[in-house]
Amino acid sequence: MAHAHNAQHATSIGIERASSRPLVDIATAVVGAVAVIVLGLVMKATQADEGIVVALNRSHTGWWGALGSAVYRGIEPVPAVVITLVIAVLVWVVSRSLRTAILFGLTVAFTWLPVAAVKVLVDRPRPDAALLAHPFSPLQTDGSFPSGHTAYVVALAITFWFLLRGTRFAWLPVVLGVIATAVIGLAVVSDGLHFPTDVLGSVIWALTTAAAVRWLIVDVIAARIGRRRTE
Repeated sequence: MAHAHNAQHATSIGIERASSRPLVDIATAVVGAVAVIVLGLVMKATQADEGIVVALNRSHTGWWGALGSAVYRGIEPVPAVVITLVIAVLVWVVSRSLRTAILFGLTVAFTWLPVAAVKVLVDRPRPDAALLAHPFSPLQTDGSFPSGHTAYVVALAITFWFLLRGTRFAWLPVVLGVIATAVIGLAVVSDGLHFPTDVLGSVIWALTTAAAVRWLIVDVIAARIGRRRTE
């Protein structure tokens, strides 16, 4: 009885707490994804926020320029995957649950990685390097919208919130996530690599899709695998 009570308590908090409204989560994800794609196509046609990139890029000097470039290179796809794996291992060590660590890593990955498909679909060109005082090197030639770097940071923060919800530390990923998103957003725009709406699109994407991703991975796939093992 005690074991059953502990198991029930463990799934009432944290990343394994079942969604009480999966249809709302799915609908939110669909609406969010459509909104992001529409935003990307509209901004691709107008490039209305390019002036902000040009203005912020003038500040890409000194310590801020070095920090912005380091931030961009530090969470490119391969380093980001490594960072996620390291964090997942730490989650495993702290929680003493390999299952929790795997669910954490998969939720981050499947909230973040689909933005690559949106980039291909929208195919918004990067800010015009010829207009920038400090163009980034090497030149980035993939799609600009949305920002994969921003999507990764927001996905990581939200997944940490899933992990810590129901505990006294649940506020921590919210505060740190807002700060990190602001820094990353300013960095990639001042680098001259992204438009402000690229950053906005990524924030909308992660905020609207993360709950549905967690539901699919934890409530559906992991739960089904767990049931099969106990049969």
